[in-house]
Amino acid sequence: MLIGVTGGTGYVGAHCVRALLADGHGVRLLVGPDAEGAPVLDRLAGLGGVEVLSGDIRDATTISHLLDGCDSVLHGAGVVGTDNRRSALMWEVNAYATEALLTQAVRAGLDPVVSVSSYSALFPPPDGIIGPDTPTSAGRSAYAKTKGYADRVARRLQDQGAPVVVTYPSSVVGPAFHTAPGVTERGWAPLVRFGVAPRLRGGMQMIDVRDVAAVHAAAMKPGRGPRRYVCGGELVTFDGMIDALERGSGRRFRRIPLSPGVFRGISRIGDTLAGVVPLGDGLTYEAALLLTAATPTDDSATRADFGLSWRSPVDAIIESFADRAPA
Repeated sequence: MLIGVTGGTGYVGAHCVRALLADGHGVRLLVGPDAEGAPVLDRLAGLGGVEVLSGDIRDATTISHLLDGCDSVLHGAGVVGTDNRRSALMWEVNAYATEALLTQAVRAGLDPVVSVSSYSALFPPPDGIIGPDTPTSAGRSAYAKTKGYADRVARRLQDQGAPVVVTYPSSVVGPAFHTAPGVTERGWAPLVRFGVAPRLRGGMQMIDVRDVAAVHAAAMKPGRGPRRYVCGGELVTFDGMIDALERGSGRRFRRIPLSPGVFRGISRIGDTLAGVVPLGDGLTYEAALLLTAATPTDDSATRADFGLSWRSPVDAIIESFADRAPA
């Protein structure tokens, strides 16, 4: 198949494009002005049939050119983060551009139309577990609100019978494929830099980026109708994550005991200062809520449908420190 791809020069997207090429698909990759000339483009081009289309996903004509002649689409472009500093851009890209792309793709008869959402769009779940039937959340941060908007658009199309497939990755970890690190790694970067971390009750669902790519490659089968897949991985305790960071970085961290309430209070201060000082994604209230809630996911349908088993996210965290390209 010829698959139109957005977000393919990002952390998750590059792994997805690599998996699609490995399965023998052709890829038409939409590249925004900020990603033109990115090193990952040469790496992906060396793997097979990649056609590059330059343009702005917020432009309807660009979307039309991307989809023209494609059999399916993987929409992974988005402004990722748990802070509100780029809220206007998040609404333009995560919400309205996604709505336009999904609508055009369905009208053009593409199958499947795959949209990469986030488990932030489903947090907090009413029953304490995030699964494929968890209702869309109202969201607290700009990121969660915009992903929720897009999720409601996708579900309306699904209710009409459109072959829209939505995936919900949790915190994605693991080595980058010639791109910048993912948002989770950016969040823990200050802890690694200073060698200091909270000792905190709680944890977060984490999944290896290569497993996320495997799900999206496996989802590229037409004729299966609307579907939703949670990609939660495994629940890693906060202390377990710090253990992995110590092993990966080769240094010991000073751990300061904090209650979840105090940690969330500190994160509110971080939100206040974020407009002035770049504190990183790990110090926001939204991230603190996700970490301290330790909300599990139900990935059983995803793994059963595709016959997948998840890699260890702890091993993926450690591997992300290796000074080499991923195998």
